[in-house]
Amino acid sequence: MAAIYSLYIINKSGGLIFYKDYGSAGRMDTNDSLRVASLWHSMHAISQQLSPTTGCSGIELLEADTFDLHCFPISYW
Repeated sequence: MAAIYSLYIINKSGGLIFYKDYGSAGRMDTNDSLRVASLWHSMHAISQQLSPTTGCSGIELLEADTFDLHCFPISYW
């Protein structure tokens, strides 16, 4: 069953704009939330540069045993 445990909104520079934790177990403190957002932004940006295909939009999904981490890039222009 799919559920949303956390929501991160990150700006183009990698700064955490918004964070909301929807799960009750294993809540992170503010510093951990900033670290996760920064790490995910860095992995997304690096994957765009290392991709062998032109025009790659970076990592869109990271699947683990206990969770999936999705990236939904939004372009305003």
